[in-house]
Amino acid sequence: MTRCNSCNGLVTRTDSECFTCGAPVPGVAKPVWYQKRKAKAAAPVTPISNLLFMASLVLTGVSFLSNQKMPLPVSATLSGVLLVARIVTDRRADLLSII
Repeated sequence: MTRCNSCNGLVTRTDSECFTCGAPVPGVAKPVWYQKRKAKAAAPVTPISNLLFMASLVLTGVSFLSNQKMPLPVSATLSGVLLVARIVTDRRADLLSII
């Protein structure tokens, strides 16, 4: 076993970097899985997605602050519809940004 040049930690033959400080071991090729991959671009935020998020916030506020409470199935259904609509618009925007 050898020692790390930076921190004097133990480095084995199979290590590509020091376990203690993370400094790369000189002369060792990095494995294929360690190489940086192309970062996936984040989906663009659309105005429709923002409106759906605001609608869900309003629904939550009305549910908590209103004197007349909504039944649970109605509230759950509305929240589910808003969530599905937001997911669909985000995925559609992602597909359109690829093209």
